[in-house]
Amino acid sequence: MMIAAITTAVTLSIFIMGAATVILSLWVASFFAQQKTKVKTNEGWRLSKALRFQLIGEAIIGWGTLLFAMAAHFGWLSAWSIYVQSGLRFTMFAATSVTTIHLFMVVKALSNRKD
Repeated sequence: MMIAAITTAVTLSIFIMGAATVILSLWVASFFAQQKTKVKTNEGWRLSKALRFQLIGEAIIGWGTLLFAMAAHFGWLSAWSIYVQSGLRFTMFAATSVTTIHLFMVVKALSNRKD
């Protein structure tokens, strides 16, 4: 009985932390989206867009991690086909790799500019 209560408390804590992380990533991404009128240079706007894209990718990864954690806790994972699980993992890895490469390319282009 005590172990079940502890497991539930830990799972709830993980869920709250995971949900907060996803919400924070999306909230900060929306902040960067609003910077178009405030950023004075094209370079600043390009970097702001790249950071927004990176944060959206981070939210996707967080959401996927949260989904897998919940599925494992509630016993849903065994009912998911290998195709569903692989599709979710592919989406998570694609999000992180594409957004990281994009951010790298933008920062590299900006740092190589000759004014």
